[in-house]
Amino acid sequence: MVVPHASLTEETTEAEALGMLEQINAGGAGGGLANRMGIVFTGIGYDWMSATVPVEGNTQPMGLFHGGGHVVLAESLASMHSFLTSGGKNVVGVDLNATHLRAMRGELVTGRAEVLHRGRTLMSHEVRMTDEEGRLLSIVRITNMILASKA
Repeated sequence: MVVPHASLTEETTEAEALGMLEQINAGGAGGGLANRMGIVFTGIGYDWMSATVPVEGNTQPMGLFHGGGHVVLAESLASMHSFLTSGGKNVVGVDLNATHLRAMRGELVTGRAEVLHRGRTLMSHEVRMTDEEGRLLSIVRITNMILASKA
């Protein structure tokens, strides 16, 4: 588990954000499933976070990127972003809705989570997954509850 050195705020500098990304990507901070899938966090800001995941090794029997892979990528992004912007408080998902729009057989899926609502106890994100050409693959909306306890 990653314990952030500082909260992700509107005042977080680019250098601090890059340091957070390095910390998240090192040593399995994204969690066992994210690590097994090969998720790499690639960008971060106060209102967004992005990551990629390879298609290879994450397919369903028809050879397409697994629908559950979209959900794991989305939940990893939204939960990590909520965790970092809350200053390292425990975060749990309370609602998730996924809409799959296009099949994916390419090499890399990119997800970008953007904040829809930021409250003291609830944070909602919309996560859009795209292929290498920027075509929309799926949209996931997720709400996390920010608990009072620290990780």
